[in-house]
Amino acid sequence: MANNQSVPALRFKQWLDDWNDYDFNEAAHRRRPAENIFMFSMSAAELRKLCDVYKRERDGAEAEGIQRIRDVSRTGRIQRYVRFGYPYGDLKPAQRTAETLPLRKPGWLPTAIVLNILVEGDERRGRTLHPRHLVKVVENGDARCTLELPADTDFGEDELAPFEVIDGQHRLWAFDAAGEDEPIPDDFELPVVAFHGLDIAWQAYLFWSINVSPKRINPSHAFDLYPLLRTQDWLDRVGELTVYREARAQELTELVYAHPQSPWRNRINMLGERGTGGVSQAAWVRALLGSFLSTGRGQGRPGLFQSNLGDEEEPLEWTRPQQAAFIIQLWTDLLDAIGRNDLQYWIRAYKRDPQRAFTDKTSWLNQDQGVRAVLAIANDVFFAGARLWRLDRWHFPEHGENETSVEEVDAALAALRNTAFRQQMMDLANGLACFDWRSLEGPEVKGDEDIEVRKRSYRGSGGYAALREDVLRTIAEENNQVGRVASDLVSAGA
Repeated sequence: MANNQSVPALRFKQWLDDWNDYDFNEAAHRRRPAENIFMFSMSAAELRKLCDVYKRERDGAEAEGIQRIRDVSRTGRIQRYVRFGYPYGDLKPAQRTAETLPLRKPGWLPTAIVLNILVEGDERRGRTLHPRHLVKVVENGDARCTLELPADTDFGEDELAPFEVIDGQHRLWAFDAAGEDEPIPDDFELPVVAFHGLDIAWQAYLFWSINVSPKRINPSHAFDLYPLLRTQDWLDRVGELTVYREARAQELTELVYAHPQSPWRNRINMLGERGTGGVSQAAWVRALLGSFLSTGRGQGRPGLFQSNLGDEEEPLEWTRPQQAAFIIQLWTDLLDAIGRNDLQYWIRAYKRDPQRAFTDKTSWLNQDQGVRAVLAIANDVFFAGARLWRLDRWHFPEHGENETSVEEVDAALAALRNTAFRQQMMDLANGLACFDWRSLEGPEVKGDEDIEVRKRSYRGSGGYAALREDVLRTIAEENNQVGRVASDLVSAGA
């Protein structure tokens, strides 16, 4: 960089006249893009300073820009490749001997880092780019131009840096000297392709087209890397979103079934075998698709794991371990609450046995209807209270690309118990435990005409809606925040 404040760049046009008629919607974070793109080079160290997403780790601070997961093994491999090339960089330490030294080669990185240059007025999660941090584009009368960089690169916690990376973050992290015995020299330059003022939904689309469309990574994993992709209607139309939602529902069901701390451990009928009883895997998948993973389009209610939390917000950044931990803890809390409320008349009917009230074949909590109701109500209550209860403040150590392990869910469960919304989870469970979950075949139901009539009303096409509303009315009787949210949902008919 000349004087550490400017960078020569080439401007090139990528635009077709046909694109002028495409759907550019600022309200949907798809404002019309600039017709020109820029190319330049910059040392990895200087580039990283100007990229807000790389300026800090996700250790409680809000992350911005592309939410790609840092894979330490991957960055380490890139470091070794740059220093030693292939195949020497992939050798294990014991294999790096005098005999294998001739295998060393230059580790070139010719593929460009793709980033966006923020423009005046750009805002991310309530933070706006300060004028003193703007990157100015100075035209030179032809395809050449100059990028004038901010002299002040000391960005405070409430300030944005001017660059946000769309693709190539692992290459940048590979040049992070922190903790390295032999860091790569700071003058190693990287090629950059930069958009200017590209809206965040277009960034999501670009990320998808680079990483997912060519099938380089699993579409489901892409949604963990960049949560904004979860809400893109164009993905729904081409089928990727549907595939993701179904895959995630399946993954969560398996985790709820297999995790040692789950009240549903070994209790879900995973193979759909007839005569074995219990709730089927298919029922769990349908219940999750209709609740936490609902798109909120049409007549559907927005899903906590899927939908934007507000008009100007992105969906929660929770990954698979967090999502699984939330659902497991929800049912654990409900089982505990049944034990605390064993004087409730419906629990007394099960001989004050909380486990039986939870697992008996005559309890709706062990039937499709009850699972669907509990998941839907928990989703609706926490979606409505998400901002108040600061669900987006629950950050968790990075999750790799492999299958979710028991240890990762264990860690997420431990972290969940220290969140700001932990009390609301317990309050919801207490409200749920106060509802009579006996089915029509439950103990002491037959013979009580009023109870029988109410239980019959929960059957048929309108039974689910009636059950959900009655459970919400029970929760609304609680004198706490969860009760008030439930009351609002009942009043709004939501």
